[in-house]
Amino acid sequence: MAVSSRPTPPIPSTLPPTQVAALRRALAYIDANLQQPVLVEQMAAAACVSRFHLARLFRAGTGMSPTAYLRQRRIEHAQHLLHAGGLKVSQIASSLCFFDQSHFVRSFRAVTGCTPRHFARRSLRPGA
Repeated sequence: MAVSSRPTPPIPSTLPPTQVAALRRALAYIDANLQQPVLVEQMAAAACVSRFHLARLFRAGTGMSPTAYLRQRRIEHAQHLLHAGGLKVSQIASSLCFFDQSHFVRSFRAVTGCTPRHFARRSLRPGA
């Protein structure tokens, strides 16, 4: 079951249909496993391609590496959890397979430009 209902990103029409299908399988695998440890080899197996071919597909289809895409999706899901409230930053970090809270905060800041705590305060504020 997918954790997030985010639509699949647009995939360039320049990719052959078999490569589009493989990339979509990898994207679906990532969305279904945001709260599990995920290795590039597992993504490649889900897409039925080698890990090297998967890296090329991701670059062509999303503009980023498989691990960067996974991190991006985890941060997007963390934003949703922070907006909903009720969980501590450390709980979110743990549930989304970050090494520790510090790693999560650094990753979150790199993607969003602010800390998770600042994001949560801003999103929970009335009228924000």
